[in-house]
Amino acid sequence: MKQLFMTALIAIAIGTSAYAGPTTISTKVNDHFTAAFTNAKNVTWKSDQNFDKVSFVLDGVKVQAFYDVEGELIGTSKTFAFDKLPKSALEIITTKYTYPNYQLRDCIEFVNATNERNYYVSFSKQNETVVLEITRGGMVSVFAKSKK
Repeated sequence: MKQLFMTALIAIAIGTSAYAGPTTISTKVNDHFTAAFTNAKNVTWKSDQNFDKVSFVLDGVKVQAFYDVEGELIGTSKTFAFDKLPKSALEIITTKYTYPNYQLRDCIEFVNATNERNYYVSFSKQNETVVLEITRGGMVSVFAKSKK
């Protein structure tokens, strides 16, 4: 189940969202969001059968929060500067995924509900997209690959 949510979140973060029309946001989700992100501005909601996504601006930064069908926070994501990734990860990535063969699409930071932090970097190459998962310690693994 966790893998399903993470895959869906990464797909959304790299711009391949496939949401259905708006649905009603639960009171539990709305109450949690309001309490957790009191200074949020420009709030927009989207829902599907698996989770709710709320996009907002917090202290000048665009953030997304994700809630599961029970109304529990899955985590938050925001754009992250590629050059701020752990140094050991940058060395691996820039050696294996070289430009112009691989072109950087997105780099996000994802913090789950238990405050674990990982980074997800997507690259495109001719007919495929590769999403890498990077831990805070700099471990790099392929999270997903897809053909265009």
